[in-house]
Amino acid sequence: MMTLSIVEGSISPARVSDREREMLASPEYGALPDHEKPHLRARLQAMERIDAARTAAAGVRAETHRLHAGERLSQHTLRKCYFERWVAHGRDWRMLVNRSRAPLEDREALAPETVLHWHELFFRFSGRGKAAYRELQREWSNGKPIPGLPDRNRPADMPRRLSYATLMREKYKPAAIVKRVARIGLTAAQDLLPSVLQTRVGLAPGSILQFDDVWHDLECSVPGQRGMRRVLQFDALELLSGFQLGRGMKPELLNDKTGRMERLKEREMLFLLAHVLGNRGYNPDGCRLVMELSTATVPERVMRLLHDFSGGKLRVEKGTTSGSPLAEGLYAGRSKGNFRIKAALESLRNLIHNETGDRLLLPAQTGNIGRVNQPDELHGRERHLDQLQRAALLVPAPLRELVTANITPPFAQVVELVDLIQERMNDRTEHELEGWEECGFMAPLFRLAPHEDWRRQTELAGYAPGVRTAIEQALRADPRLVTCRRMSPREVYQERVMPHLTRLPAHLVPALLGMDCAEERRVAKDGRIHFADPDVGPGEHHFEGVAIDEEGNTTVLPDGECYATFVSMLDPERMHVCDAKGRYLGYAPRTLVPTRGDAEAFAKACGQRTKSARERLVPVLRAAAPLMRRDAEAAEQATDLLAQLGEQAQSGRTTPEQRARQKRRAQVDSAIAGASRTADTVQPGGSLYDSDDEP
Repeated sequence: MMTLSIVEGSISPARVSDREREMLASPEYGALPDHEKPHLRARLQAMERIDAARTAAAGVRAETHRLHAGERLSQHTLRKCYFERWVAHGRDWRMLVNRSRAPLEDREALAPETVLHWHELFFRFSGRGKAAYRELQREWSNGKPIPGLPDRNRPADMPRRLSYATLMREKYKPAAIVKRVARIGLTAAQDLLPSVLQTRVGLAPGSILQFDDVWHDLECSVPGQRGMRRVLQFDALELLSGFQLGRGMKPELLNDKTGRMERLKEREMLFLLAHVLGNRGYNPDGCRLVMELSTATVPERVMRLLHDFSGGKLRVEKGTTSGSPLAEGLYAGRSKGNFRIKAALESLRNLIHNETGDRLLLPAQTGNIGRVNQPDELHGRERHLDQLQRAALLVPAPLRELVTANITPPFAQVVELVDLIQERMNDRTEHELEGWEECGFMAPLFRLAPHEDWRRQTELAGYAPGVRTAIEQALRADPRLVTCRRMSPREVYQERVMPHLTRLPAHLVPALLGMDCAEERRVAKDGRIHFADPDVGPGEHHFEGVAIDEEGNTTVLPDGECYATFVSMLDPERMHVCDAKGRYLGYAPRTLVPTRGDAEAFAKACGQRTKSARERLVPVLRAAAPLMRRDAEAAEQATDLLAQLGEQAQSGRTTPEQRARQKRRAQVDSAIAGASRTADTVQPGGSLYDSDDEP
């Protein structure tokens, strides 16, 4: 085995001695700091060369001209090292260690019992080190025995090794988890404990849907409410794609009767669940609905309904609560939800708070912890709004919101802005979602020239074969024309998740919501349902007076009858309808209300109106069928009579008038027959009242 010897800056090979080989193989050498090891080897080699010299003095003088691991040693240092350390201790390499670089364990180190006593005092005073140290000083002054320290000949003053600076050194200082548990408890120390690491790689599409609530860090004005109100939200996340499936927002409202704030309730959570399962879908092979134990949760009857319908494929999984005591016999803390069971949705919260922190669009920011980081201007804004709301009572009601809109936007406007912001988050491509590349959620891009915008390579399928081949050859020839980016959560959901999902049958939506969530509404004289409901949205809402079932059959809802209806802002385009006995009739589509001047929307609205009118005229056609047939026969007889008086009637040829008469008769017969067939398929709907009762 060879090594390198440094002499006056030159490097020459040197043979390793048996003593040096023994030193290198020793665990004690491996425990030394790296910066001390080359100096130790250099000193050992120097001592062996002095041993091999004619005399020790000659060897010492020769070593003064050498570099030892980059440093030059004086004769005094070499003689002291050789005679007092090397020779005096039987040529033990351990005595050559420079203890200033590699100090030994402190001989005056505190005993483990003393350190434990210090930690007990630290925990006793809730992690307040100064208070714990003052108690230790009092124990010393009162002569109380200190574990690990002798009681005999105890000095009046505490030794230096019991100073506060010494006790707070890394060697004796209590760990961070001790301080956290001492002040709050185990729930506050969860981030300091190991957790189970998980990945989305290998997760089936639509197999885990997470639900949660969030308090937005902003406020808004609410019609009929004094002051500003916090904006609250329920939302759901598909775990594989990270796509936000749906969300519903509401403001906190002051109940004038109870004087308490009303916030998110079970009703809103049920409508969100119905929207996600009924309009988005779930994995029919197995889907877990991850929820909370308190706010974002559903009742036991809904869990049983989903379990029985799917044969156990749809399961509601609620997070466990933490708050257990540190040891048996101690007091337990208040139960709190386990945020780790829906960590992906919780991590989305920070992005939502950051993106909705636009003070230009959403000026009434509250801060995430009001008493700690609430903006100073919020107090002045609230006072100004209160003054304006008082003054607005003097102006007409339609103009009151205009008076306060500049101070804080109304709830309807805030919902629209926050919804657009979160939809933009679904389209983000610059993100670091875990497991994205391993799952293959990458989008290859191309462009036809370096100055053009990037496009998905899936668009190449739209070119003609010859053009596509030419483009592919150009892309292979120029690497500047191809790249790759991460897919957005929306792209992953639409391309990789949606094809695997199935939707909950529409007739289960009322059963899932329960009749407590139903609203009784009457069909107006024009055959539509009109109502105003702030939970659905601002203004008046209009729905067609028909019910379309899951097979596409249409049931006309008679005028004046009342029905149990289910509709929310999550799905404002359709309203589920049930009769008085809870039988599901179908859904009523929203009436199209086009903007003036929008020709395309107006044409669609006219088509909807024509279809609705035709469906409602079916009873008229059935009732008028005998009269229509009588009038058609009378017209035919009169025409025949006039034809017989003409000259052409004598010729026996079929005249144009006769052919027109036959065509009109066929049209009348066809109209009567068509009305009868339509009436057989379109049945009038039920009522909330029995036939023998009057409302």
